[in-house]
Amino acid sequence: MRCPSLAAPSFRALLCVLVQVPLVAACSGPDEEPPPDGNCDALAFEVGDPNGHKEPFGAKAAGQARAGRVTDLSGIAQPGHGRQQIEPGDFVLANDKIVVFIEDKDFSDGYARFGGEILSIDKANADGKPTGVSMYNETLTGLSIEMIDPTSVTVLKDGSDGGEAIVRVAGKLSKIPFMQGPLAYLFPRSYEHEAVYDYVLQPGEERVTMRIGLVNKSNEPIDLGVERLDPDELLGFFHYSNTQLVTPEFGFAEPSGRVAWAGFDGGDFGFAFRIPGHELAYGLTVSGFSLFYGPGFVVDACSAKTIDRAEIIAGGPDYDGLREAVRRVSGEAPWREIKGTVEDAQGKGVVGAWLHAMSPEGEYLSRTRTDSFGSFVVHVPPGAPVTLVPQKQGYAPHAGFGVGADEATATIPLDPNGTIHVVAKETASGAALPVRVQVVPKDTLAGAPEAFGVLDEANGRLHQVFAMDGNATVSVPPGEHTVIVSRGYEWEMLATDVTVAAGETLELPANLAHSVDTTGVMCADFHIHSQFSADSNDRFEHKLRGAIADGLDIPVSSEHEWVADFQPSIQNMGLTQWAFGMASEELTTFTWGHFGVVPMTPDPKQANNGAVDWIGKDPKDVFALVRALPDNPVLIVNHPSGGGFQAYFSAAALDRKTGKGRDGFWSDDFDAIEVFNDSDFEANRDESIADWFALLEAGMTVWAVGSSDSHHVRTSPVGYPRTCLSFGHDDPTKLTKELVRDAIASGGSTISGGLFMTATGPNGENPGQMVQTGAGGVATFTLTIEAASWVDASMLETIVNGKTVSTEALLPVDGWAGPSKKFVNQVTVTLDPSRPRNWVLFHAKGGGDLAPLHPGRRPFAASNPFFLKP
Repeated sequence: MRCPSLAAPSFRALLCVLVQVPLVAACSGPDEEPPPDGNCDALAFEVGDPNGHKEPFGAKAAGQARAGRVTDLSGIAQPGHGRQQIEPGDFVLANDKIVVFIEDKDFSDGYARFGGEILSIDKANADGKPTGVSMYNETLTGLSIEMIDPTSVTVLKDGSDGGEAIVRVAGKLSKIPFMQGPLAYLFPRSYEHEAVYDYVLQPGEERVTMRIGLVNKSNEPIDLGVERLDPDELLGFFHYSNTQLVTPEFGFAEPSGRVAWAGFDGGDFGFAFRIPGHELAYGLTVSGFSLFYGPGFVVDACSAKTIDRAEIIAGGPDYDGLREAVRRVSGEAPWREIKGTVEDAQGKGVVGAWLHAMSPEGEYLSRTRTDSFGSFVVHVPPGAPVTLVPQKQGYAPHAGFGVGADEATATIPLDPNGTIHVVAKETASGAALPVRVQVVPKDTLAGAPEAFGVLDEANGRLHQVFAMDGNATVSVPPGEHTVIVSRGYEWEMLATDVTVAAGETLELPANLAHSVDTTGVMCADFHIHSQFSADSNDRFEHKLRGAIADGLDIPVSSEHEWVADFQPSIQNMGLTQWAFGMASEELTTFTWGHFGVVPMTPDPKQANNGAVDWIGKDPKDVFALVRALPDNPVLIVNHPSGGGFQAYFSAAALDRKTGKGRDGFWSDDFDAIEVFNDSDFEANRDESIADWFALLEAGMTVWAVGSSDSHHVRTSPVGYPRTCLSFGHDDPTKLTKELVRDAIASGGSTISGGLFMTATGPNGENPGQMVQTGAGGVATFTLTIEAASWVDASMLETIVNGKTVSTEALLPVDGWAGPSKKFVNQVTVTLDPSRPRNWVLFHAKGGGDLAPLHPGRRPFAASNPFFLKP
């Protein structure tokens, strides 16, 4: 068993699972090329034409499959996911069914970095060009941890003869860059042989065939894993952010063991990956990366072998359409068709309802969605009864609708439901407000099976709606529900129990008061992920709505290895009065940590939209690249502590006694530390806080920030915690990325996890500044803590030079009229003249959590340090 020794135990445990699955061996249809005149060193694969067919998009009209180079992007719809783009110089395979784009050689977007990969598999439109519905992101088809680093991408056959069209990628097998860290333990063997990938398209087919060719110039055969528990045929899928993994054996539940093929449901269009005649062995899914193994094959000594290895079958809509495409490609008869409608209690078609097909034995068969009329078409096995299970958020779970073996139609009624209509406004002005609306049924509703692939809302919620104009209409089953209307930590909320009858529309006005005074301060979250990160499937604008609904002033996009900017979306959505958006990057090494680079400017002309290329470099060199960026960004060490290669301080073996990491590796050329990552002060006291204090004690001046690291707004709210910055005004339209950057760099910020803190020195100094002490080295600080009425606040902690010197109750302001809670404490600290530097910071907290807004998150606030001088 191959069980690498990694720093992160949970990841190690997952990796050990990979080789516990027996695999099917052998290979398919090899072509052996004998060496010319017995000279093994002369073995090589030919290359093709650098341009191919002059009119590749004329394939549909000609009834051909064609291959050619893309020279003009006019009329070429880019992939629907918005990441890796088609560029002039890339290659295309087209017929009347599908259009497949192959990236040219040289530096590539994504994780493989080599080029020569499939960029898009799209449906052909009436003109034979892509429709723009492709959600195909990136697939790594490796031998061990190697892929071809192309020396050429050419057209081997242009298809003008009416036969197959072929784009050939030729080069040497080289290690996949991002897997050269700890992941390399999974694949200890290295080959580095000459190889080719041929992408083959036949006329009229819905699949592209991938041929793999390998040259073996040695006198020993190369065994890529036949009958081994740890084969070297790697299939890595980076598709989670825009599609759902599905297999015929397990539906949308996580697979186990062997599967016939791996499907990726992209809604309008998806694809299935298979090795004909063999099964794929599932390894794991982690951080949006799904790993499968192929069975391996053998390349004889002194030979060049080419085999038709994989098929990528395109189809849709939904899983149902993809399954039918797989059947057509396989030459199988189609399943029988059932047409019908899903209707509400009034007989009106229900739009966008899921429809799941189940066998009498409970096997998951198919999934589709109703159209704008509530109609559906689904395919099920012939000659057998099935159960159709409709599913629509806001309606009671359905037990299933039986359809007989000979029935071809079905009208499926849903149980009666009611409606809640929320209208949220600001109490003082009557203006509409962006709000979060949660609906929690009194009686817990049954959750959907994992095979359905439809996630229920967390924390008992039926709905979580981000209403930018304060107007939300939601369907609910009849009965009692709790409705929570909120606008983040600075605002009062409405939390009320309602009873809704069948057929009733309940009108619920919500007037919210802005009760916490944050005049002159706006708060930011520097660590927000969306669909542009491999491990997040939140839609970009949905994530933004979540941030604004929770009262965040400065949402900062922080995608793994990609640069995206929230501000254009804020402008397009008409929300500039509420928020200022920014672009940054989470610089995501797979060996020694993750880092926030704030701000950045997207650059479509650069790989990964301008992301910093860290591969093969040590911290000192990467940090120097960040310093050289034109935006002059601040560098934040994200989730720095706690073990694993995602944590820089752990990877660098930070010594808290010296404030330095291991020799030859450590660099302290960073500006801030994400001390609070979706967590409060107490949760970090022994790790990131202790590391931060060690650096301060070692003489570094480095600031703390708090961010959410939200990957899934369903479970991880944006803006807990958030970093509050002083600008002297409250107008997001006056902000610039430079102003935000400089506010971070000043250290004058506080961190809010539900409590808002203002900390000032004896002469009005702010955090990050030097404080002149008085006689005896004494200085008195004023701490003002505010919280909305629904947030608990109770205790203040004073920390001097890394040690807690006092804890005291928060002191309510006499005569405070509310509705918020306000506390003012004055704390006196004394300088230690024997030390080279003295510093002080403050921490406030409350009991309980931030329910019902953010259940499980605890209320707190913290300041950055003040420095003391005699």
